[in-house]
Amino acid sequence: MDTTKHILLFFKKLRGELQPEERQELLGLEAKEENTSLFKNLEELWERSGQYKQGYEPDVEAGLARFQQRLATEKKRQAEKRPARRMLYSWRAAAAAIALLAMGGWWLWQIQSAPAALAYATAAGEVLETKLPDGSLIMLNEHSSLHLPASFEGLAARKVQLQGEAYFKVAHQDDAPFIIQMPEATVEVLGTAFNLRAYPNEPFTEVEVQEGRVRFTPLSSQRAIELQAGERGIFYHHGEVAQQSAPDLNALAWHTHRLEFRNVPLQEALPAIERYYKVKLELRNQQAASCALSMAFSQETLQGVLDALKLIYGF
Repeated sequence: MDTTKHILLFFKKLRGELQPEERQELLGLEAKEENTSLFKNLEELWERSGQYKQGYEPDVEAGLARFQQRLATEKKRQAEKRPARRMLYSWRAAAAAIALLAMGGWWLWQIQSAPAALAYATAAGEVLETKLPDGSLIMLNEHSSLHLPASFEGLAARKVQLQGEAYFKVAHQDDAPFIIQMPEATVEVLGTAFNLRAYPNEPFTEVEVQEGRVRFTPLSSQRAIELQAGERGIFYHHGEVAQQSAPDLNALAWHTHRLEFRNVPLQEALPAIERYYKVKLELRNQQAASCALSMAFSQETLQGVLDALKLIYGF
């Protein structure tokens, strides 16, 4: 279930912004039993949002903690009263509500204290390319969401919120830095092109710079690193921050559909291949691990890549 997309469709309905095809899609989602609890929670969130004063900023962390406690109690109660299949539906709906709470504070803030806001989300296998109000271009990878004001005019900084992965080509503005906020880190830039990866199920946050320069700051660390074109910054959520050379820019492969390796040890090239093709590769011949790979693949099939490696290394 793509919770983020369901939430966005529901709020567009409440604000009267649904397109005809989106209305049909939402009707189909609301008819499914496993979505009942999610949409009920969404309705309650919308109704309660009207009770808050303008300028109220909800304590999302405290709300999430309370909800998780309620969730544990409800899960135990459902396990005692319902068969396994019904429990699965209940747990999925509750898990969806956790995702709702994670972004609920943002929705309450935007609904009450801003005239308009923009939100983009992608489902499995979807890639979205769009232009932001300041002229910046973004390409949103699958299972990702981006939230931002409807206009940056008059703001000291152009702030957006990202969950998932996106490629940014930021329009230069000297007086308004562009800031991307993620759950574990922030990136600040005046004008550049780079790739950001911050999926909630992965233990790292990553930025890879194609053009210009960015400042990469993990929220739980005092160390900020400056990255320029051809460099990658990785924050491992256990605390480590790494700055690496990345001349091949393979983190961008999901939208360039190109992988390039220039004298790269095979053991370092394989993770990029795994990420792009969404597979797990096992290198059984460890003698080849340090052997260099110099080759470019453009819109090649996985089988084509494996055939090339077989020819080069004799696998």
